[in-house]
Amino acid sequence: MDNEAKNELSSIVSPSFESLVSSVYSAVLLNLGEIKVKGVGGMNENLEIAKFNIGLLKMLEEKTKGNLSAEENSYLHGVILNSEEKLREHSL
Repeated sequence: MDNEAKNELSSIVSPSFESLVSSVYSAVLLNLGEIKVKGVGGMNENLEIAKFNIGLLKMLEEKTKGNLSAEENSYLHGVILNSEEKLREHSL
């Protein structure tokens, strides 16, 4: 692998606040059955675990208040709002 490819790969896999939030959000979507898992029949839905992960996002928002860039804050807030909306849809 040449240096250019290594640098590109490094920028893709480097940890960031957004990647942390996206990871927890993925868990929300998975537990709401929004993400289909290859090799698993049917949809996997666990509203309690989805609520737990939304709680993690809210705790992260509270604990990082005043320490995030405007973009990070906006991203986290949007993910929380979207997660709560999807939870309401699944709770009907």
